[in-house]
Amino acid sequence: MQSLSDKIFMGSLILMMIAVVVSGIGFQFVNWRSQVNDELDTETKGSSGRKKAVMDRQDKSLGRVLRSYLFWIAVAGMLVSIVLSRL
Repeated sequence: MQSLSDKIFMGSLILMMIAVVVSGIGFQFVNWRSQVNDELDTETKGSSGRKKAVMDRQDKSLGRVLRSYLFWIAVAGMLVSIVLSRL
């Protein structure tokens, strides 16, 4: 039973990572370093608008993750594996 629980948990964890990459952040992390450099360069030029735009983009990404079916299937799988490990 413990082995099955571990496999379900690991599968759910992998599914959650896939859900976050596909529906949330996408492939934004590829350009992350250039975005950070751009933010540091414009820090003195009124960065409040830039920071707001970055925060809005992150909020939208989080919203897409929370609306994703893959994310909730992964969470349900983790809960099932926790229940199985208690038995």
